[in-house]
Amino acid sequence: MSALLDNSASTTKRAALFALAVAGVAVVLYLFAVQPCQDSIAKLRRELDGLEGQQRVTARDLKDSPRVKNMLAEIETARRPFMDALLTPLLESWAMRAKSKLDPLAADVGLKAVDYAEMPVRALPLPKPMPRQLYARRPIRVTAHGSYAEIASFVLRVEKMLPYVSLQALNIKVQSNPEEQLAEIVFEWPVKGALSSPVAPGGVKR
Repeated sequence: MSALLDNSASTTKRAALFALAVAGVAVVLYLFAVQPCQDSIAKLRRELDGLEGQQRVTARDLKDSPRVKNMLAEIETARRPFMDALLTPLLESWAMRAKSKLDPLAADVGLKAVDYAEMPVRALPLPKPMPRQLYARRPIRVTAHGSYAEIASFVLRVEKMLPYVSLQALNIKVQSNPEEQLAEIVFEWPVKGALSSPVAPGGVKR
């Protein structure tokens, strides 16, 4: 009877040890195999969600691309006349470029002895926020001889043909010959100025 009890206790002990061993193996498998796999799956799921979000944004952008292209084309169409009107130096001379544009108009109305001279550039008020590209006004003084009608016709033609050029000053010095009045005309042209220095948050220039 005692031997039977000892054998039963030994069997129970072995079963308990086996159960503990199985539980230990299960814990080790969970910690070093199952849990890392679950973490990897969760990470992959987050990455997949992020990629799906990017795909939705890309699909939306592609869908809107014709509208964006049309908007850019409209902006470029509105911008082109102004860019074409900018005065640029010809052989490093602003006056020579003005001469190339105004001489045909002066000849059409009959002005004679037309001369051109550069004047100091006039800076424009700066908007806020400050744009990267700054613009200014370049005055060009034109002197010419002609009648009152020819001088007036010349100014009107410039305003019509070059709408971004503005008349700053007009002075007519009376001469003895009414057909040979001396006109001093100052036109202002839009020109590109310097590139501004972007201001970073805190007021520090980059």
